[in-house]
Formats: sequence, C-alpha cells, structure tokens
Amino acid sequence: MKKTTTKKLSKKLLKYGALTAAFSGITDASGQITYTDVSPDFSGSNTGSYGLDLNNDGIIDFNLNGSSSASLFLEPTTTNNSFLGSAFSFYAYPFNLTNGANISSGQTSWTNNGAASLNYNSCSYGNFCTDIDGFLGLRFTLGGNLHYGWVRLDTNADSSFTVKDYAFNMTPGAPLTAGEQTLSVDDLSINNIRIVALNKSIGLYNLPSQTTYRLFDITGKQVLNGSSNQSVHVIKATNVANGVFILEIEDKNTKSIIRKKLVL
Repeated sequence: MKKTTTKKLSKKLLKYGALTAAFSGITDASGQITYTDVSPDFSGSNTGSYGLDLNNDGIIDFNLNGSSSASLFLEPTTTNNSFLGSAFSFYAYPFNLTNGANISSGQTSWTNNGAASLNYNSCSYGNFCTDIDGFLGLRFTLGGNLHYGWVRLDTNADSSFTVKDYAFNMTPGAPLTAGEQTLSVDDLSINNIRIVALNKSIGLYNLPSQTTYRLFDITGKQVLNGSSNQSVHVIKATNVANGVFILEIEDKNTKSIIRKKLVL
C-alpha cells in the first residue's frame, strides 16, 4: 500500500477541489455582517426549491419555491420572519430592492403574508420578472431577537431562478443595506483562504501566519480544533461521523473569521 504523505494529500485535495461544499461564509472583523457566497450559484427550475438559512445554523428561515403556474414564491418558515413588500388582503409581493437599499426597522412595509409571489403568473403581478441582481429585504428571529438581512438572486418570467449570495447583521435589531458585506482591508487576506474537503481530510491553503480553526457539527457541537502557523495545513477528520459540518477559521492577527459549510 502506498503511503499518503501530507504533501501528496495536499496535491490530491487541490486536484479534487470541485468536491468541496457549495457554501462559504465570511464574517467581518467587527463581527457585525455575516456574508455567505453561494458558490457555485444555485439555479432552480420553475418547479425548484431553495431553503434559505441566513445564519447557516441548519434552520431554514425562508423558502423560495417555483411552481408549474410560472410563479416564484417566497415563504417565511415562521410567523416571526417577514420581508419588505406590499400586502393586499391575501396577496403579497416582495419588493425588488436595488444595491444599497436600506433594510431596517425603520421600514414600514414589513409583511408576513403566507406565500408571497415575486412574479405571479409569468409576471402578471409582482416586482421580479426577468431580472439580474435583484435583492430581497428580510427579517428573521435568532435567539428570540430580530435580525435583518438580504438575499441576491436572478429571476426569469417562467419562475426559474438563481440564488447568488446573502447576508445578515449579527447585531440584533441593527440595520444593513442590500449587498452589504463589510469586508475591510484586513479581511481580504482571510478571504483568500481556500478550503478543500476530500475523504475525511480538509485542506487549508493561503492561510495567514497565525490561524486557529474549529469544526462544528450541525447541532453546534465542537468536534475538532487546532492551530497552524503555516500557509498550508491539512486537518484529519477521520474520527468524525459522516455528515454536514461548519468549519470556522480565525486569523489571530486581525481577528477576522471565515466559516464554511462542509460535507464529510
């Protein structure tokens, strides 16, 4: 049997980088905005569905559902979750926000009206038709507190859609703007980190000089932790059960944090 060294494993992980999980999250140094890049973008058919988990805790906050009637619906999962939009009796239509639009408690158009249509009946009603980079303004409950966020998506008249990224403000009740990520110059170095998971091993590349990491299961329980002062590091996760995990990496110099959802 051939021995797999750390160097060989690093090359193997790089080769199979396409097998990494699709979602990566970045938290800015001030600890306010948590941003998640959906990579690759999620493309849903006109009968497709996407569960939006704004804070990546395994609990779906909103559902985006296409339908055979050529309508794309936004559905809050609880009565505490709501969106910016207009409500008419039993009907609601989420606003199509532009980049930089304010999302806060100061808005008077927060509504939770069941299944709200973005483009009802092939755009007969609604604010999303064939649009690129439209934003939804969202409000959801986390730990008993209200938080504000956004999701960016492309939409088509046949109700097919593409989810690109999303973010929320970690500070309860604090506002943010559509598209806001709040990445400082210091955060850019940690944003360059590459994470590759393969066969119960996690390869970390382009690491800052002093890095710590923690691996959590989907319930929030920490299952692994460690540190590195090298630009490349391999985490051996052979003793963890198969499942979905959150890897948290912190640059000890800037206190910037990056989180990524992995399937092991």
